[in-house]
Amino acid sequence: MARSLRSRVLWLVALSLLSVWLLLALWLHNTVKQHLGTALDQRLAASARMVASMANANASAPVLSGNLGLQAAVNSGLFCQVMNVRGEILARSGGAPTAHLASAEDGFKERSLEGERWRVYTVSEGQIRVATAEPMAVRESLLSTLAWALLVGLLLALLGAWLAVRWAVSRGLAPLDAVRKEFEARPVQAESGARSAAGITELVPLVAALDGWADQARQALLRERRLTDDLAHELRTPLAALKTQLQVARLKLGPEEPAMAALTAAENASSRMADNLQQLLSLARLDGLPQSRPRPVRQVIDESVAQLAGHPQRLAVQRDDQACAGMTLAAASLATLALRNLLENALRYTPEGKKVWIRVVTDASDLHIHVEDQGPGITDNPADLCARGHRGDRGQTGLGLAIAATVMARSGGQLTLENRAGGGLCASLSWPLTDTA
Repeated sequence: MARSLRSRVLWLVALSLLSVWLLLALWLHNTVKQHLGTALDQRLAASARMVASMANANASAPVLSGNLGLQAAVNSGLFCQVMNVRGEILARSGGAPTAHLASAEDGFKERSLEGERWRVYTVSEGQIRVATAEPMAVRESLLSTLAWALLVGLLLALLGAWLAVRWAVSRGLAPLDAVRKEFEARPVQAESGARSAAGITELVPLVAALDGWADQARQALLRERRLTDDLAHELRTPLAALKTQLQVARLKLGPEEPAMAALTAAENASSRMADNLQQLLSLARLDGLPQSRPRPVRQVIDESVAQLAGHPQRLAVQRDDQACAGMTLAAASLATLALRNLLENALRYTPEGKKVWIRVVTDASDLHIHVEDQGPGITDNPADLCARGHRGDRGQTGLGLAIAATVMARSGGQLTLENRAGGGLCASLSWPLTDTA
């Protein structure tokens, strides 16, 4: 299963960002918690010292409820008790617990009073002891609010970073997609490299390697094309001369001569050899066949039938192609080659005087061109018949079906073979309607 480089980079960056943000969130939470606790303790201690100073200055009337100065010294959310050295509560702020807040020693201490936890600071000054306290629930609520605010801020920042990284990765990998599209659109005969890779250090070696591989494939294709051309030139002339000499010899002999049957068989064998040679050349050149521009389906059928000129049974081909009116084929040259081979195969096995039909049918998703003959049909596996070099149970070794199957695979279509109910074979060329218009 193919893996996406873009997804791999995005996931790696996302996991890295998440790890960094989680560590940063923990560090910020602990730092804020520590500094906030210190600030609240400093406020608690400052309030206690201020109340102690004012209580000593007003020792005769230290009651907080009647002393505006002492009331103002106790900040909002704090509670205070004023005691003498004997531990008697002289005054307390409204809402403060009735139990003693002060601890045995001066300083900070956490205490549980009346079912609630308190943060208490005790200070002694002269004959007065002052204890200021704050409920721990207030501190915890404040810390929880700050933690949620910090978490939401970090999540929003993480989401923003993810979107920014995704955009950056897409932009950064855009040249790679451009190189892929250029190589996909470039014919095998082309020699120029991908222009979109120019100036990109990481892509230059990749494009150079692909160009080197494409150059090797191009050179191999050129050598193969030269070999097939040489073979065509060297073999066609002797075969034509051999066939001509056989025809001359057959004309000089009477129909009752014993050698006439041998001459006829030799002439047929030379014709089959010439046909097989043409098929082999077509098959060898197939990989280098350039794509043509889209052409109407009817024109493809016209060209295929026209290429049968000189065939003794050419007039046996009938057409029913009304369904493809106005439709075109993207891989027209490949379709022409495949259809011509199917027609030659159908005419080879159709008895003289019988018809071979070309029928065009469309359905919801595909365009089908059926070639229907009235021959003996097939008994072999259709997949075996489309393999190169396969010898059927009747001894046939033609390459027409192999070429048609190869062409259809390259053009994005499919070749199917099935026997007709009334006898004969139906060979179908099918393309998705996305390849037609």
